[in-house]
Amino acid sequence: MTKEEDTRNEITQLEEALHRTFRRQEAPPDFAEHVFAQVAEQNSLRHAAGDPWWKALSIPVIRWAAITATAASLVIGGIHYRNVPRERARGKAAKQQLMLALRIAGSKLQLAKARVNEINSPQNTNPRKNEEVKD
Repeated sequence: MTKEEDTRNEITQLEEALHRTFRRQEAPPDFAEHVFAQVAEQNSLRHAAGDPWWKALSIPVIRWAAITATAASLVIGGIHYRNVPRERARGKAAKQQLMLALRIAGSKLQLAKARVNEINSPQNTNPRKNEEVKD
């Protein structure tokens, strides 16, 4: 036999073995009951032992939901982290504007107070000044 014939023969034998192994067989009559009994036993053992919370991550929908929530949290946190310095700068600018406005208002109040004191002072003997203020 040639090498090529040997290879064909081996392939044929392998195919026949696969056909025998994977041929359709009828399930035993109590197969479904046996499967349900094993599932019930595993569920009762699982509930008795108490599943840890991370076992829920073996369910694909929960796993993807957890991954999505984590990714969204990271994105939102990153955006917030980037905006913090901007907000601080705006806060400092607003504080400076407020302080300037208070200084201006304070100086105007001081001028008004000085003017009122000047008008009400008893040393003010110039009647023309008093008349001007009265009008």
